Amino acid sequence: MSGMTFHLPVKVIFGEGRLQEIGTIAREYGRMAFVIFDPFIRGDDREKAVLDRLGEAGIGAEAWYEVVPNPRNTSIDEGARRCRDRGCDLVIVVGGGSAMDTGKAISLVAAHGGGSWDYTERQNETVLRPAGPGLPILVVPTTAGTGSETTSFAVINNPAEKRKCAIISEAIYPSVAIIDPLLTVSLPPETTALTGLDTFAHALEAFISVNGNGIVDRMAVTAMELFARNIRTAVKEGSNLKARGEMALACALGGASISHAGVCLPHALGQPLSAITDAPHGGTLAACLPQVMAWTLPAAREKLARLSRILGGDSVNQMDEGQQAEAMPGILRALYADLGVDVSFSKYGLKASQVETLTDLVFNGFYQDILCHPKKATRADILFLVKECMQEAQSE
Repeated sequence: MSGMTFHLPVKVIFGEGRLQEIGTIAREYGRMAFVIFDPFIRGDDREKAVLDRLGEAGIGAEAWYEVVPNPRNTSIDEGARRCRDRGCDLVIVVGGGSAMDTGKAISLVAAHGGGSWDYTERQNETVLRPAGPGLPILVVPTTAGTGSETTSFAVINNPAEKRKCAIISEAIYPSVAIIDPLLTVSLPPETTALTGLDTFAHALEAFISVNGNGIVDRMAVTAMELFARNIRTAVKEGSNLKARGEMALACALGGASISHAGVCLPHALGQPLSAITDAPHGGTLAACLPQVMAWTLPAAREKLARLSRILGGDSVNQMDEGQQAEAMPGILRALYADLGVDVSFSKYGLKASQVETLTDLVFNGFYQDILCHPKKATRADILFLVKECMQEAQSE
């Protein structure tokens, strides 16, 4: 086995009811918390539980609710100013992926200055890279999708430039992730499905990435197996805590996987689509996964065959490896139909006149993801794939 490096500095606290420990945990990291809540949490029991437990632990709290989907650099920078002005020494996030990415970026800017966009990775542009960590970050995910609780990434949207890029730095790893499946039971079916497909995409992309290793492969496969066993139940029986818990575990494992192996072409295509149309992240990945997998063959054939066996079960057991790999896109589409997911780039609002612009954004903001893919892509390949993803809704 070849050598490898593995580093995951996040302390993961997992289990039903573990949110109640937040005060005791937070006290290890600071005394004045900048508490970022997803707006939909405002006024509900989760908000009250967090603020009550922090108060009982003697920790001051500055609550902030200005989280938006596809986090904007402008609101992040405003949050960082508020955090500094209030003298906060700890960032706590309760919410989904957008909230966690917002909090991670705020912790960095509050500690090091500048603007959040300055720290994003962009080809052929000046990028600030912090010399040390940001403020300590404690995250409490309320969805099972982005895996931001275990990653060194924060994806940021710049509306003025219509671009979306990522901060990639060990400085923004959360210090602690409290993963409490009870917090996800209220997610509606569509959100459960799309965030679940985001989890699957992370595991899939880490598994096929050229930067993978033995540890990543094992985490990614476990995440995909958990996804395959539980996604339908989580979508159709939202109060099923076993399914919710295993999806939350899959999410954390998927996040840890991409922190070490990176993501590939689906993220390179999906992220800039969100910048142009403000489409939900999980939906943009779902809208291109089958097309990218079909284009990737015959590269990664053995691994794509394994994915077919994980998702397809008995339906592919009699096929040879090549047939199993070729079946992967169809298995994904059948799963989408079962989950009620009907997505395409055109359905998310991308116009034919914007296809060239999206292709350029892929190379400018997410070239590192292209390099992770097991089949090398030219600009012509990206243009072809974007057009395929536009036409998908019409062709099926």
